[in-house]
Amino acid sequence: MQYDVVAGKITIGSVEAFLRELDAIAQPSNTTIQAVDATKVAGRRHVDCAIRNAMRSFRDHRNIATDLGVEILLHLGACRQIRKALEMGVHEGGMDVLLIVVGAKQSIQRAATQLTVLICSDPRVMEYDETKNAPLMHAFNITEQEITAAGGYARIPDLVRERLVLFDAFR
Repeated sequence: MQYDVVAGKITIGSVEAFLRELDAIAQPSNTTIQAVDATKVAGRRHVDCAIRNAMRSFRDHRNIATDLGVEILLHLGACRQIRKALEMGVHEGGMDVLLIVVGAKQSIQRAATQLTVLICSDPRVMEYDETKNAPLMHAFNITEQEITAAGGYARIPDLVRERLVLFDAFR
């Protein structure tokens, strides 16, 4: 299996209706599509690590969730509780979003093309910047003391990836 990430901005009127739209794209293309709140993502390395670990957990039959999309959220959030992992998902209103598409190469391309119609494409929303500090600190329980010990706020992506590694190592 392979994956791609479609990133951008969107206004969601109804989460349920939006998820139905994603499902309508995923089903015919035989892909998994997971929508993620981009403000809780600490860069491309965070996303890549989480997706690879989620796919590996399914391959090795060590998955927590029965759905690959939910397993991706668990790994993105470095948590074992599905309810908490769902906080990494989308909400109503304007937001930065990542749409993670997993499947066969041609299926991913087909689905990604359809997804670009739903959002205003902006790959920069995936990258880390200082506006993500508060959401990341909250989502990953990162303390001021940790930030000081790590060398400052610019190290937040490293602290997030550290949590992903620990999550995968101690499951």
